[in-house]
Amino acid sequence: MKLTQDQIRKYEDEGMLFLPNYFSEAEVNVLREELSLLPENPSGRMMENDNQTIRAFHGVHIHSKIFQSLIQHPLLLEPAQQILGDSVYLYQFKINMKAAFTGDIWPWHQDYAFWYEEDGMREPRIINVGIFLDEVNQFNGPLYLISGSHKEGLIKFEMHSSAVEGEDVSWEANVSANLKYCLDNATITRLVERGGIIAPVGCAGSVLFFHGSIAHSSVPNISPYPRRLLLITYNSVENIPRPSGKPRPEFLVCRDYTPLQPVEDDVLLQQG
Repeated sequence: MKLTQDQIRKYEDEGMLFLPNYFSEAEVNVLREELSLLPENPSGRMMENDNQTIRAFHGVHIHSKIFQSLIQHPLLLEPAQQILGDSVYLYQFKINMKAAFTGDIWPWHQDYAFWYEEDGMREPRIINVGIFLDEVNQFNGPLYLISGSHKEGLIKFEMHSSAVEGEDVSWEANVSANLKYCLDNATITRLVERGGIIAPVGCAGSVLFFHGSIAHSSVPNISPYPRRLLLITYNSVENIPRPSGKPRPEFLVCRDYTPLQPVEDDVLLQQG
Protein backbone atom coordinates (compact mmCIF):
# COMPACT_ATOMS: atom_id res chain seq x y z
CA MET A 1 0.00 0.00 0.00
CA LYS A 2 1.47 3.34 -1.05
CA LEU A 3 0.64 6.71 0.46
CA THR A 4 -0.27 9.61 -1.80
CA GLN A 5 1.97 12.65 -2.06
CA ASP A 6 -0.66 14.66 -0.18
CA GLN A 7 -0.59 12.14 2.67
CA ILE A 8 3.21 12.26 2.81
CA ARG A 9 3.17 16.07 2.86
CA LYS A 10 0.61 16.01 5.68
CA TYR A 11 2.82 13.65 7.69
CA GLU A 12 5.90 15.77 7.07
CA ASP A 13 4.06 18.96 8.06
CA GLU A 14 2.17 17.70 11.12
CA GLY A 15 4.35 14.77 12.21
CA MET A 16 1.39 12.39 12.03
CA LEU A 17 -1.07 10.79 9.66
CA PHE A 18 -4.37 9.29 10.85
CA LEU A 19 -6.12 6.68 8.70
CA PRO A 20 -9.53 5.64 10.11
CA ASN A 21 -11.05 2.23 9.35
CA TYR A 22 -7.70 0.93 8.10
CA PHE A 23 -8.21 -2.66 9.23
CA SER A 24 -11.49 -4.57 9.21
CA GLU A 25 -13.43 -5.61 12.27
CA ALA A 26 -12.57 -9.24 11.54
CA GLU A 27 -8.85 -8.45 11.46
CA VAL A 28 -9.04 -6.48 14.71
CA ASN A 29 -10.82 -9.43 16.33
CA VAL A 30 -7.89 -11.65 15.38
CA LEU A 31 -5.47 -9.23 17.04
CA ARG A 32 -7.60 -9.05 20.17
CA GLU A 33 -7.69 -12.84 20.34
CA GLU A 34 -3.89 -12.95 20.07
CA LEU A 35 -3.65 -10.45 22.90
CA SER A 36 -5.80 -12.69 25.09
CA LEU A 37 -3.48 -15.65 24.40
CA LEU A 38 -0.27 -13.97 25.57
CA PRO A 39 1.62 -15.57 28.48
CA GLU A 40 0.33 -14.46 31.86
CA ASN A 41 3.55 -12.72 32.87
CA PRO A 42 5.90 -12.13 29.92
CA SER A 43 9.25 -10.48 30.62
CA GLY A 44 8.18 -7.19 29.04
CA ARG A 45 5.02 -6.71 31.06
CA MET A 46 4.72 -3.35 32.84
CA MET A 47 2.24 -2.63 35.64
CA GLU A 48 0.60 0.65 36.59
CA ASN A 49 1.57 2.31 39.88
CA ASP A 50 -1.27 0.45 41.60
CA ASN A 51 0.64 -2.82 40.95
CA GLN A 52 -2.65 -4.42 39.89
CA THR A 53 -3.39 -3.02 36.43
CA ILE A 54 -1.36 -3.99 33.36
CA ARG A 55 0.02 -0.85 31.76
CA ALA A 56 1.78 -2.33 28.73
CA PHE A 57 3.28 -5.41 27.10
CA HIS A 58 6.66 -5.02 25.37
CA GLY A 59 8.22 -7.35 22.83
CA VAL A 60 5.38 -9.87 22.93
CA HIS A 61 5.43 -10.38 19.16
CA ILE A 62 7.87 -13.24 19.86
CA HIS A 63 4.95 -15.20 21.34
CA SER A 64 2.64 -14.79 18.34
CA LYS A 65 2.94 -15.65 14.66
CA ILE A 66 0.03 -13.30 13.99
CA PHE A 67 1.87 -10.35 15.57
CA GLN A 68 5.05 -11.29 13.70
CA SER A 69 3.12 -11.32 10.45
CA LEU A 70 1.47 -8.01 11.29
CA ILE A 71 4.90 -6.35 11.46
CA GLN A 72 5.39 -7.22 7.77
CA HIS A 73 1.88 -6.29 6.67
CA PRO A 74 2.07 -4.15 3.49
CA LEU A 75 -0.48 -1.70 4.91
CA LEU A 76 2.01 -0.86 7.68
CA LEU A 77 5.45 -1.65 6.35
CA GLU A 78 5.21 -0.05 2.90
CA PRO A 79 4.08 3.39 4.18
CA ALA A 80 6.85 3.28 6.81
CA GLN A 81 9.45 2.53 4.13
CA GLN A 82 7.98 5.24 1.93
CA ILE A 83 8.03 7.92 4.65
CA LEU A 84 11.54 7.07 5.85
CA GLY A 85 12.83 6.55 2.33
CA ASP A 86 14.79 3.53 3.39
CA SER A 87 14.66 -0.13 4.32
CA VAL A 88 13.54 -0.63 7.91
CA TYR A 89 13.76 -3.16 10.72
CA LEU A 90 11.62 -3.65 13.80
CA TYR A 91 12.80 -1.42 16.65
CA GLN A 92 9.98 -1.87 19.16
CA PHE A 93 6.71 -3.76 19.52
CA LYS A 94 4.38 -2.98 22.39
CA ILE A 95 0.75 -2.83 23.41
CA ASN A 96 -0.31 0.03 25.68
CA MET A 97 -3.35 -1.20 27.56
CA LYS A 98 -4.92 1.99 29.08
CA ALA A 99 -7.40 -0.07 31.10
CA ALA A 100 -10.92 1.17 31.85
CA PHE A 101 -11.10 3.18 35.10
CA THR A 102 -7.44 2.53 36.04
CA GLY A 103 -5.28 3.25 32.98
CA ASP A 104 -2.80 5.92 34.09
CA ILE A 105 -1.27 9.02 32.54
CA TRP A 106 1.51 9.23 29.94
CA PRO A 107 3.19 12.60 30.60
CA TRP A 108 4.26 14.91 27.77
CA HIS A 109 7.39 13.55 26.14
CA GLN A 110 9.22 12.73 22.92
CA ASP A 111 9.96 9.07 22.26
CA TYR A 112 13.22 10.05 20.60
CA ALA A 113 14.57 11.42 23.90
CA PHE A 114 14.58 7.87 25.29
CA TRP A 115 16.01 6.35 22.14
CA TYR A 116 18.78 8.98 22.00
CA GLU A 117 19.69 8.92 25.69
CA GLU A 118 19.19 5.24 26.48
CA ASP A 119 20.01 3.53 23.17
CA GLY A 120 22.42 5.84 21.36
CA MET A 121 20.19 6.44 18.35
CA ARG A 122 21.88 9.03 16.16
CA GLU A 123 18.89 10.44 14.28
CA PRO A 124 15.07 10.25 14.54
CA ARG A 125 14.81 8.30 11.28
CA ILE A 126 12.10 6.22 12.85
CA ILE A 127 8.31 5.98 12.81
CA ASN A 128 5.60 4.74 15.16
CA VAL A 129 2.53 2.96 13.83
CA GLY A 130 -0.38 2.70 16.24
CA ILE A 131 -3.30 0.34 15.64
CA PHE A 132 -6.50 0.97 17.61
CA LEU A 133 -7.62 -2.31 19.19
CA ASP A 134 -10.65 -0.55 20.68
CA GLU A 135 -12.73 2.43 19.72
CA VAL A 136 -10.85 5.52 20.86
CA ASN A 137 -13.11 8.35 22.00
CA GLN A 138 -12.92 11.58 23.97
CA PHE A 139 -13.49 9.73 27.23
CA ASN A 140 -10.96 6.87 27.32
CA GLY A 141 -7.63 8.69 27.20
CA PRO A 142 -6.87 9.26 23.52
CA LEU A 143 -3.34 10.10 22.49
CA TYR A 144 -2.66 13.86 22.50
CA LEU A 145 -0.15 15.06 19.91
CA ILE A 146 1.21 18.56 19.23
CA SER A 147 1.12 19.18 15.50
CA GLY A 148 4.48 20.14 14.00
CA SER A 149 6.45 19.65 17.21
CA HIS A 150 8.65 17.03 15.52
CA LYS A 151 10.33 19.87 13.62
CA GLU A 152 11.89 21.08 16.88
CA GLY A 153 14.32 18.17 16.93
CA LEU A 154 15.36 16.87 20.34
CA ILE A 155 13.75 19.24 22.85
CA LYS A 156 15.34 19.98 26.21
CA PHE A 157 13.68 17.72 28.76
CA GLU A 158 13.38 17.36 32.52
CA MET A 159 14.38 14.16 34.27
CA HIS A 160 11.98 12.67 36.77
CA SER A 161 13.18 13.22 40.33
CA SER A 162 13.68 9.50 40.99
CA ALA A 163 16.07 9.28 38.04
CA VAL A 164 17.97 12.41 39.13
CA GLU A 165 18.37 10.97 42.62
CA GLY A 166 19.45 7.60 41.26
CA GLU A 167 16.49 5.78 42.78
CA ASP A 168 15.16 4.25 39.58
CA VAL A 169 17.57 3.33 36.82
CA SER A 170 15.73 0.21 35.66
CA TRP A 171 14.01 -0.16 32.30
CA GLU A 172 10.66 0.46 34.00
CA ALA A 173 11.58 4.13 34.46
CA ASN A 174 11.28 4.55 30.71
CA VAL A 175 7.71 3.26 30.46
CA SER A 176 6.02 4.00 33.80
CA ALA A 177 3.63 6.83 34.61
CA ASN A 178 6.69 8.56 36.12
CA LEU A 179 8.52 8.85 32.81
CA LYS A 180 12.24 9.47 33.04
CA TYR A 181 12.40 12.22 30.37
CA CYS A 182 9.46 14.66 30.26
CA LEU A 183 8.73 18.06 28.72
CA ASP A 184 8.00 20.93 31.07
CA ASN A 185 4.86 23.07 31.14
CA ALA A 186 6.50 26.12 29.57
CA THR A 187 7.72 24.06 26.62
CA ILE A 188 4.33 22.45 26.09
CA THR A 189 2.59 25.81 26.26
CA ARG A 190 4.92 27.22 23.62
CA LEU A 191 4.50 24.23 21.32
CA VAL A 192 0.71 24.17 21.67
CA GLU A 193 0.41 27.89 20.94
CA ARG A 194 2.17 27.22 17.65
CA GLY A 195 0.73 23.86 16.59
CA GLY A 196 -2.28 23.05 18.76
CA ILE A 197 -3.24 19.67 20.21
CA ILE A 198 -4.71 16.90 18.07
CA ALA A 199 -6.37 13.84 19.61
CA PRO A 200 -7.21 11.30 16.89
CA VAL A 201 -10.36 9.34 17.70
CA GLY A 202 -12.09 6.61 15.75
CA CYS A 203 -13.18 3.02 15.57
CA ALA A 204 -11.07 -0.06 16.25
CA GLY A 205 -8.88 -0.81 13.24
CA SER A 206 -7.91 2.82 12.68
CA VAL A 207 -4.18 3.47 12.34
CA LEU A 208 -1.99 6.40 13.34
CA PHE A 209 1.47 6.94 11.86
CA PHE A 210 3.49 9.40 13.97
CA HIS A 211 7.03 10.75 14.10
CA GLY A 212 9.46 9.64 16.80
CA SER A 213 10.10 13.28 17.77
CA ILE A 214 6.50 14.50 18.05
CA ALA A 215 5.51 15.65 21.54
CA HIS A 216 2.64 13.56 22.85
CA SER A 217 0.86 12.41 26.01
CA SER A 218 -2.42 10.98 27.30
CA VAL A 219 -4.61 11.52 30.34
CA PRO A 220 -5.81 8.81 32.75
CA ASN A 221 -8.71 6.66 31.58
CA ILE A 222 -11.51 7.04 34.12
CA SER A 223 -14.17 5.85 31.67
CA PRO A 224 -15.59 2.31 31.46
CA TYR A 225 -14.07 1.94 27.97
CA PRO A 226 -10.63 0.33 27.52
CA ARG A 227 -8.20 1.94 25.06
CA ARG A 228 -5.71 -0.64 23.88
CA LEU A 229 -3.15 0.61 21.35
CA LEU A 230 -0.80 -1.76 19.52
CA LEU A 231 2.40 0.06 18.56
CA ILE A 232 4.98 -1.02 16.00
CA THR A 233 8.11 1.13 15.67
CA TYR A 234 10.20 0.88 12.52
CA ASN A 235 13.77 2.23 12.34
CA SER A 236 15.92 2.86 9.28
CA VAL A 237 18.58 0.20 8.73
CA GLU A 238 21.01 3.12 8.37
CA ASN A 239 20.17 4.34 11.89
CA ILE A 240 21.08 1.40 14.12
CA PRO A 241 21.64 2.57 17.73
CA ARG A 242 25.04 2.44 19.36
CA PRO A 243 24.47 2.39 23.14
CA SER A 244 27.34 3.72 25.24
CA GLY A 245 26.58 1.39 28.14
CA LYS A 246 24.68 -1.81 28.75
CA PRO A 247 21.92 -2.16 26.12
CA ARG A 248 18.33 -2.13 27.32
CA PRO A 249 16.48 -5.48 27.27
CA GLU A 250 15.75 -6.85 23.82
CA PHE A 251 12.01 -6.83 24.51
CA LEU A 252 12.38 -3.01 24.55
CA VAL A 253 14.97 -2.60 21.80
CA CYS A 254 15.11 -5.24 19.09
CA ARG A 255 18.57 -6.20 17.89
CA ASP A 256 17.61 -8.11 14.78
CA TYR A 257 18.55 -5.59 12.09
CA THR A 258 17.35 -7.69 9.18
CA PRO A 259 15.48 -5.45 6.71
CA LEU A 260 11.79 -6.29 6.70
CA GLN A 261 10.00 -7.32 3.54
CA PRO A 262 6.23 -7.00 2.99
CA VAL A 263 4.32 -10.26 3.21
CA GLU A 264 1.34 -10.67 0.94
CA ASP A 265 -2.04 -9.84 2.45
CA ASP A 266 -3.51 -13.30 1.86
CA VAL A 267 -1.08 -14.94 4.30
CA LEU A 268 -1.74 -12.43 7.07
CA LEU A 269 -4.48 -12.57 9.67
CA GLN A 270 -5.94 -15.58 7.87
CA GLN A 271 -8.24 -16.30 10.78
CA GLY A 272 -9.95 -12.97 9.98
